[in-house]
Amino acid sequence: MTHDAIVVRQTIELRLGLTMRSMFSLLARKALRMAACLLGVTLLIFLLMRAIPGNPWANYATQQRFVFGGLPDTSYQRELIRRYGLDQPEWRQFTRYVFGDFDADGTFFCGAVCGNLGPSIQFRGPSVQRILFDAPEDHGFLDSRFGYTLRIVLFGTLAAIGLGVPLGILTATRPRSTFSRAISFALAGLASVPNFILGLIVILILGLWLKITTVIPNWNRPGDWIAPVLVLAAVPMATIARVTHATLANILGEDYVRTARAKGLTRWRVMLRHVLRPSLAPILTLLGPLSLEMLTASQIVEGLYGFPGFGQSFFTAVLTLDYPMILGVAVVYATAILGVNLLVGVLCELVDPRLRVARQTGVTR
Repeated sequence: MTHDAIVVRQTIELRLGLTMRSMFSLLARKALRMAACLLGVTLLIFLLMRAIPGNPWANYATQQRFVFGGLPDTSYQRELIRRYGLDQPEWRQFTRYVFGDFDADGTFFCGAVCGNLGPSIQFRGPSVQRILFDAPEDHGFLDSRFGYTLRIVLFGTLAAIGLGVPLGILTATRPRSTFSRAISFALAGLASVPNFILGLIVILILGLWLKITTVIPNWNRPGDWIAPVLVLAAVPMATIARVTHATLANILGEDYVRTARAKGLTRWRVMLRHVLRPSLAPILTLLGPLSLEMLTASQIVEGLYGFPGFGQSFFTAVLTLDYPMILGVAVVYATAILGVNLLVGVLCELVDPRLRVARQTGVTR
């Protein structure tokens, strides 16, 4: 090997080493920020829960008094409060939940930092992580509460892309047509309708008028997934369609597109070969934020349709003041959102070296 080849090889290895060290440094800093943010979210949810008057057993006793005419067993309530550690100071409850503590017999248990989200109050025994992530017997992981939420978010993302991109193409290729203006007006209105109102409208149309879905859904029937998936994908679909329209409108005015048309290429061949490919970058950039938006919106959609996912668990926990379940669902959602943000940030720096150079030099655009 010549001297020049050795120098080139050493230079490449040095640059790769610097790039890897820079990427590890980036991951370490982002992971520390993610941990601090997650701790702050957990503390905020914890304080908000403690601001709610009452306790889970007081609500249960009130229901018993109205339904059965009985009186609350205060001694039993005191025992449950002691068992779940709610008689301790709030700072001790928080550190016990996050970092762990010693049991009455002196055995140490790790807290949420080890994945232990605590025992559920409303289910009287099973841990929150088992309720959220374990599927029923003879069922796969996708039949767990987490699996249901994962599936509806995935189907919603695919539906938003599959409907939004073609609508954006149609409105961009015929910008002055009545059809294009009607679609643009409908998309603008769709983006402004809240999910719970849109969900009620979809139930009315698909369930009562068209009879496509049942009023009481069976989630083993594929047709009953149509309504919640459409409601979840509605706002992201409108966003994707409008971004696709704006991107294509700019690209269609470029000189190389007019040159391709002047050479005799058909409109759709120019669209497929010269227009769609460069327009995919802004759409792919939207996938991260839109996935996060659908993940948070899934709580409302699941609660509205009785979908057996995280959202329904969260609503039930709020109604029964199941503190560990509320905290557990919030921690899982926050972890997923922060994790997606971390992944998108790293991928953006890998795809676009200008971001990495700007970060290293401290220059921002």
